[in-house]
Amino acid sequence: WQILSNVIGFTYFLAWSLSFYPQIFLNRQRKTTRGLSVDFCVLNVLGYICYTVYTTNFYWNESVIDAYKDKNSGGSSMVGDDTGENNSNEKGQITVQGNDVAFAIHALVMASFTLGQVGVYDSFKARPPSRRVYLFLFATGAFCTLYLLSTRILQGQINVLGFLYVLGTIKIIITIAKYIPQALLNRSRRSTVGWNVYNVILDLTGGVLSLLQLVGDCADMGDW
Repeated sequence: WQILSNVIGFTYFLAWSLSFYPQIFLNRQRKTTRGLSVDFCVLNVLGYICYTVYTTNFYWNESVIDAYKDKNSGGSSMVGDDTGENNSNEKGQITVQGNDVAFAIHALVMASFTLGQVGVYDSFKARPPSRRVYLFLFATGAFCTLYLLSTRILQGQINVLGFLYVLGTIKIIITIAKYIPQALLNRSRRSTVGWNVYNVILDLTGGVLSLLQLVGDCADMGDW
């Protein structure tokens, strides 16, 4: 199973990485982002900011790694989601790999580039994010700030590990909700012109394979 798991991991890693390009090429070909939800683009960038901070800290920040090991020693858990490797670990060992970090940074760059195309081809003045997204951004920023201040006051220091868990939770929420604005836009326009279907197909393929790997790994380890 380990070999098959790694093959599945590499496949969904590739599918997720490639999923950004069809929309970018379509926008460039049409010289417009009409049909692409600005709210989706903004949420996508925020989600990958959270994921990049989360992943890079678990890979490079020794204090975070030590805190995680202390917290989880003696047990087993999974770290990471949008990766191409089996991230199972034992006794608090973090197995975030370089490709996990590479994907996170690549995804952030591509998502930011797509959002930038809105400004280049249509301008944010003509196509601004909705008030709902502005409200979500404000609420997210306020909650993160409040969390950092409260842990600094109550614990005498900032709980970086806990903050990374907060960012991970925000990323999950965004992953679940980010397609809703695009679906509503498609419905209001009665059209999907401007929205590349291969983006959805590749993203869905990656998600299904990721879930398959997770279930298989849990079954293989006998850890549900």
